[in-house]
Amino acid sequence: MEEHDCSDWDIIWDARGDFREPHTSREIPLGTWEVRQYLGERPSFDSPSRPAPSFTAFPTAGPEHRYANILFIEKEGFHPILEAAHLQERFDIALMSTKGMSVTASRLLVDRLAGAGVTVYALHDFDRSGFSIFGTLGTDSRRYTFERNVRIIDLGLRLTDVRQMALQSEPVPNEGPLQWHKRAATLRRHGAEPEPDEIAFLHRRRVELNAMTSRQLVDFIEANLTAHGVAKLIPNDDTLEQQARRIIKHRLTQQALAKLSAGIASQAETAKLPGNLRERIADIFKQYPEIPWDHAVAQVLAYDE
Repeated sequence: MEEHDCSDWDIIWDARGDFREPHTSREIPLGTWEVRQYLGERPSFDSPSRPAPSFTAFPTAGPEHRYANILFIEKEGFHPILEAAHLQERFDIALMSTKGMSVTASRLLVDRLAGAGVTVYALHDFDRSGFSIFGTLGTDSRRYTFERNVRIIDLGLRLTDVRQMALQSEPVPNEGPLQWHKRAATLRRHGAEPEPDEIAFLHRRRVELNAMTSRQLVDFIEANLTAHGVAKLIPNDDTLEQQARRIIKHRLTQQALAKLSAGIASQAETAKLPGNLRERIADIFKQYPEIPWDHAVAQVLAYDE
């Protein structure tokens, strides 16, 4: 790409990390194609393994009526802990994680979702890479230019957090004065403070998120989200009324079907079936070899209606 002009190319990048909606069981790999599908910019094909939504779930696509915030974690591996704590569901928050630096697809996603008023809360290691990951998540780069102002809030880790929880640190490789001067400038540009001694600490030491126990991690995230006012989502009155009437309609339908079920079962047992069912299924396979036998049975019966 550096050697050739690729400005008019539509380049598709592989997925690195994933994005998970709360309550819907929907997971989107953070690749160019998958994010475009999620945003409705490319045809979307639901996974056959994706569970069918319950009638109580209001039909949503994207953040509207579903979530208003994203928890971004710089690394993968914390999903089981957060899932066990039901953190996404209790805060109605989407979860995004990457394998290090945010990829173009993740920046495209937060850029588009910012247009719907979504806020990103970033959780990262207290080290040079962590600050760079946080600092570049919503800023322009050679490969991506933002169209909107993305609201990104730093949850930490910060030196204050490290000291309050007495987290274990580890050494970092020594650097020469010139190289460290550049590193310090990068840290300062991405939000590290010269006071109280964050940059000086990061010259010699670093602290990973993994230094927290599972309980500490969950408590830390919960406390920070609560402090920033992240809470359960309740949509407007029109949407609440629409959902209430959907549930009433479903309930009345189930009650009516229950009254008819005995008669329906009797009719099904005595209904006349095609005498050449097997042969007709074989004929359907000739035209549609990709469908299974049970779907073919349904087609035969549909032709006879």
